[in-house]
Amino acid sequence: MSRPELIDRLGRPGSPRRVVLASSDGYLACWAAADLQPAQTGAGIDVVALAAGTEGWARSGRPLASGPAEMLSPVADVYRRPYEGTGVDPAVMQAYLDWEYGLVDQLRRDGTHGFAVLAP
Repeated sequence: MSRPELIDRLGRPGSPRRVVLASSDGYLACWAAADLQPAQTGAGIDVVALAAGTEGWARSGRPLASGPAEMLSPVADVYRRPYEGTGVDPAVMQAYLDWEYGLVDQLRRDGTHGFAVLAP
Protein backbone atom coordinates (compact mmCIF):
# COMPACT_ATOMS: atom_id res chain seq x y z
CA MET A 1 0.00 0.00 0.00
CA SER A 2 1.41 3.37 -0.92
CA ARG A 3 1.81 6.21 1.58
CA PRO A 4 -1.13 8.22 0.13
CA GLU A 5 -3.35 5.11 0.18
CA LEU A 6 -2.44 4.42 3.81
CA ILE A 7 -3.16 8.01 4.83
CA ASP A 8 -6.47 7.94 2.98
CA ARG A 9 -7.45 4.66 4.60
CA LEU A 10 -6.55 5.85 8.09
CA GLY A 11 -8.60 9.00 7.59
CA ARG A 12 -11.85 7.13 6.94
CA PRO A 13 -14.60 6.86 9.55
CA GLY A 14 -14.19 3.79 11.73
CA SER A 15 -10.48 3.53 11.03
CA PRO A 16 -8.09 2.92 13.89
CA ARG A 17 -6.81 5.94 15.82
CA ARG A 18 -3.55 4.18 16.68
CA VAL A 19 -1.44 2.14 14.30
CA VAL A 20 1.57 0.19 15.52
CA LEU A 21 4.19 -0.46 12.85
CA ALA A 22 6.55 -3.38 13.34
CA SER A 23 9.69 -4.69 11.71
CA SER A 24 12.09 -7.38 12.86
CA ASP A 25 14.44 -5.05 14.77
CA GLY A 26 12.27 -1.92 14.85
CA TYR A 27 14.50 0.21 12.63
CA LEU A 28 12.34 0.20 9.49
CA ALA A 29 9.19 0.67 11.54
CA CYS A 30 10.68 3.78 13.20
CA TRP A 31 11.65 5.14 9.80
CA ALA A 32 8.15 4.54 8.41
CA ALA A 33 6.48 6.09 11.47
CA ALA A 34 8.64 9.20 11.09
CA ASP A 35 7.71 9.36 7.41
CA LEU A 36 4.02 9.34 8.34
CA GLN A 37 4.41 11.99 11.06
CA PRO A 38 3.20 15.01 8.99
CA ALA A 39 0.09 13.13 7.87
CA GLN A 40 -0.83 11.71 11.27
CA THR A 41 -0.84 15.01 13.13
CA GLY A 42 -3.59 16.52 10.99
CA ALA A 43 -5.71 13.38 10.91
CA GLY A 44 -5.63 12.63 14.64
CA ILE A 45 -3.89 9.32 14.03
CA ASP A 46 -1.23 8.04 16.38
CA VAL A 47 1.33 6.07 14.34
CA VAL A 48 4.01 4.48 16.49
CA ALA A 49 6.77 1.93 16.04
CA LEU A 50 7.17 -1.17 18.16
CA ALA A 51 10.32 -0.57 20.24
CA ALA A 52 13.03 -3.14 19.48
CA GLY A 53 10.77 -4.64 16.82
CA THR A 54 9.18 -8.06 16.84
CA GLU A 55 12.48 -9.55 18.01
CA GLY A 56 12.40 -7.39 21.15
CA TRP A 57 8.73 -8.18 21.66
CA ALA A 58 9.48 -11.90 21.57
CA ARG A 59 12.50 -11.54 23.89
CA SER A 60 10.24 -9.84 26.44
CA GLY A 61 8.12 -12.99 26.61
CA ARG A 62 5.05 -11.50 24.97
CA PRO A 63 3.10 -13.70 22.57
CA LEU A 64 3.53 -13.45 18.80
CA ALA A 65 0.84 -13.93 16.21
CA SER A 66 1.19 -14.54 12.51
CA GLY A 67 -1.06 -14.14 9.54
CA PRO A 68 -3.12 -11.34 8.03
CA ALA A 69 -5.73 -10.94 10.81
CA GLU A 70 -4.89 -7.33 11.74
CA MET A 71 -3.49 -5.97 8.48
CA LEU A 72 -4.65 -2.61 7.15
CA SER A 73 -4.89 -3.91 3.59
CA PRO A 74 -4.95 -7.22 1.76
CA VAL A 75 -1.63 -8.79 0.88
CA ALA A 76 -0.78 -7.67 -2.64
CA ASP A 77 2.93 -8.29 -2.96
CA VAL A 78 3.22 -12.07 -2.76
CA TYR A 79 4.78 -13.83 -5.72
CA ARG A 80 3.99 -17.47 -6.17
CA ARG A 81 6.27 -19.52 -8.33
CA PRO A 82 4.56 -21.67 -10.97
CA TYR A 83 5.37 -24.84 -9.05
CA GLU A 84 4.09 -23.75 -5.61
CA GLY A 85 0.84 -24.95 -4.15
CA THR A 86 -1.03 -28.22 -4.10
CA GLY A 87 -3.26 -27.61 -7.12
CA VAL A 88 -0.48 -26.92 -9.62
CA ASP A 89 -0.53 -29.02 -12.77
CA PRO A 90 2.73 -31.01 -12.95
CA ALA A 91 3.10 -29.93 -16.59
CA VAL A 92 3.23 -26.29 -15.47
CA MET A 93 5.92 -27.11 -12.95
CA GLN A 94 7.92 -29.05 -15.56
CA ALA A 95 7.62 -26.21 -18.10
CA TYR A 96 9.03 -23.78 -15.56
CA LEU A 97 11.90 -26.08 -14.64
CA ASP A 98 12.71 -26.69 -18.32
CA TRP A 99 12.86 -22.93 -18.89
CA GLU A 100 15.04 -22.40 -15.82
CA TYR A 101 17.46 -25.20 -16.70
CA GLY A 102 17.71 -23.87 -20.26
CA LEU A 103 18.32 -20.26 -19.26
CA VAL A 104 22.13 -20.37 -19.32
CA ASP A 105 22.16 -21.82 -22.85
CA GLN A 106 19.60 -19.22 -23.91
CA LEU A 107 21.87 -16.46 -22.58
CA ARG A 108 24.83 -17.96 -24.45
CA ARG A 109 22.86 -17.88 -27.73
CA ASP A 110 21.44 -14.36 -27.23
CA GLY A 111 24.17 -11.77 -27.59
CA THR A 112 21.94 -8.74 -26.92
CA HIS A 113 21.54 -8.93 -23.14
CA GLY A 114 24.98 -7.72 -22.01
CA PHE A 115 25.37 -10.39 -19.31
CA ALA A 116 28.46 -12.53 -19.03
CA VAL A 117 27.69 -16.20 -18.51
CA LEU A 118 29.97 -17.33 -15.69
CA ALA A 119 28.76 -20.92 -15.39
CA PRO A 120 30.59 -23.61 -17.37
